[in-house]
Amino acid sequence: MKEEVKNSFDVLSLKLIQDIKTDWNKVIYKATIYNDNCKFETKFGNDTEIKYFKLGFDNTFEINDITILLRDQILKETGRRIWGLTFTLYPDGKYEIEYDYNIPEGFNEKAEYIGEQDFGEVTEFFDNIRNIGTDEFELK
Repeated sequence: MKEEVKNSFDVLSLKLIQDIKTDWNKVIYKATIYNDNCKFETKFGNDTEIKYFKLGFDNTFEINDITILLRDQILKETGRRIWGLTFTLYPDGKYEIEYDYNIPEGFNEKAEYIGEQDFGEVTEFFDNIRNIGTDEFELK
């Protein structure tokens, strides 16, 4: 692993533990990586349980940026794009990384959303607006 990638994982480690206010035996960060953002969850565990925790406001954006940077660095080094990763950190500073190369459902290779979105009442409203002046328009 090149130095840039290692440094990014070191910064990720520091950012993740900033928002944990109790003892822990491991921190788990799992992300799905899109073009410019990520969807992720964070958990920490001790000897008895695993709990979800929320990152601080600044850390949320910084960790998102670090993850995008990691994706780009790994693509540059390996020629393969990662679509997700699971990062498990231990108190001694060691960590495990699992990369996900599978494209998330509803996206294409360019990370463009191609799935259907359901906007419910909003869609119905605009569909009805398009029908103004026709027999299909309903006054609601």
